Amino acid sequence: MIISKPCVTMKGVVIGAYSWERGIKLDLTKTAQCLKESGYTVKKLLPGMMLLLEMEGHEVSVYPSGKIIIKLLEDAKEGERMARIIYDCAGVLEVVA
Repeated sequence: MIISKPCVTMKGVVIGAYSWERGIKLDLTKTAQCLKESGYTVKKLLPGMMLLLEMEGHEVSVYPSGKIIIKLLEDAKEGERMARIIYDCAGVLEVVA
């Protein structure tokens, strides 16, 4: 399950990935490589902690827990669409979709 909601304190969208079947844990190094190959700009990778990238004009923070923060985006549906790209690269889209 993917939950996307606006966050007024950071002026962005927060997305969470959840599954009843298994815990969500993203391999940020693998995810960063896939996103880079897909044409997105990886700004910083701290393996096991956080991935920062530029995606469609927005700064995006990705965490191993599956939490994603997209800054300066107001449309939660657009945030969910972008998160699906990230979760697909992380190899967990079919678990959370």
